[in-house]
Amino acid sequence: MDSNKERLESDRLEYENPDRKPNENEGSDDKKNVLDGAESFSAPTGCYIPRRHLISFLVGVAMMLIYAMRTNVGVTVITILDKRANEKVGTIGVKLPNVNWNPEMIGFLHSVMYLGHIITQIPATYLTTLWPNHRLFGFCVFFSSVLNILLPFSIERLTYASTCIIRLCQGMAEGMIYPACYGVLRHWSVPCERGRIVSAVITGAYSGAILGFPMAGIITHYVGWQYVYFISAGACILWFIVWVFFAYEKPSHHPLISNAELDYLSKEQGLDVIDYENLRIPWISILTSLPVYAICLCHFARQWVFILMLTNEPLYLSMFGYSLAETGVYASLPHISKTLMTLLSGYIADTLLIRTSLTTTIVRKLLTGAGLGMLSLCFFVLTLLSDGASVIVVLTVGLGFFGLSVSGWQINHYDLSTRHVSILVGISSTCGTVAAFIVPLVTGTFTKSQVS
Repeated sequence: MDSNKERLESDRLEYENPDRKPNENEGSDDKKNVLDGAESFSAPTGCYIPRRHLISFLVGVAMMLIYAMRTNVGVTVITILDKRANEKVGTIGVKLPNVNWNPEMIGFLHSVMYLGHIITQIPATYLTTLWPNHRLFGFCVFFSSVLNILLPFSIERLTYASTCIIRLCQGMAEGMIYPACYGVLRHWSVPCERGRIVSAVITGAYSGAILGFPMAGIITHYVGWQYVYFISAGACILWFIVWVFFAYEKPSHHPLISNAELDYLSKEQGLDVIDYENLRIPWISILTSLPVYAICLCHFARQWVFILMLTNEPLYLSMFGYSLAETGVYASLPHISKTLMTLLSGYIADTLLIRTSLTTTIVRKLLTGAGLGMLSLCFFVLTLLSDGASVIVVLTVGLGFFGLSVSGWQINHYDLSTRHVSILVGISSTCGTVAAFIVPLVTGTFTKSQVS
């Protein structure tokens, strides 16, 4: 993660203007410009909601709903693997899935979704240069939600193989979400607000577990496990309808945006945003950039932890004797901590960049190191604990610090090149998805003899 708009940005400007010479003092007024830009926008009088905030809010809600939907299978497998599940469901008449799957099968069921991610993430980076990003983003959410409706029917009525195929297709759809998401925000954010906007959107993804785990646990406990899938998918489809009516690819396409906001976005974005039809991708510069590989390594580590928690945390906590409803609630606590810290990290990063003499490089490395370092320490402490309450506390602290890293490496794609951000996100996401594919397989193998 080198200096702000490092090698990739220079390469981008070189092919725009071959005669351009590097300027050693370039960027020396960045903080002044950022601060001036933050103060230059005056919202129209009356009740006007900036359209960039509305778009960012809808993107964040979509990420929350998608990640809440991903918890469905994680809670369902408790009822499959936990032999005491029927004792933990207190409502008479609530049926649990009647299937005979082992931990390896569960592990592969989790992994196959991320195999779908691997298949589509790199092609998605190319699609973001051909197709309006807001349409690609909305379609992926809608298609995944339709497949989610089919899952309970497949789990109970069809075969294990058919369930894996549905999960694979879900993964292929959701694998395109992050490149498309960053592509949408490329047009609807400005440098002086990017830390807060991106961290808020990522907060949406992290808060999905806060919503998903307790909802899935409570609905399974009191209503029925199938309804978890129906309700999650229904919420995503409702979001898609709203998105169709309110989302536009660019500020200049939005019929209800104010002239003041449009002028502000155009001024602050400058040459960073161009039509995707004219986008030329400097592949050699990207593939030989050390900061890109640093981001890929961080994304790998992030996905390893995140998917481990998303797919196995409920089962892990259930081993301490908690009921399904209790497991769902307690499993959400670390994600609440992570979500709050992620949201706060955006303000911390922007404040450090604007109000102090710290460079972008130092701020990104500081937040990344603090977040991942403390998480590693907490995970080591977990190996020494055998009490459920202590485990929950340590997980909550560790995941809280994990949220700090979002405004470190996870925003660094924009620092390297705003114009090619979807390409960079697609590449790093693919590396992260490799970890997401491996984690459930490794976990299923290690815990085969430990599931009671």
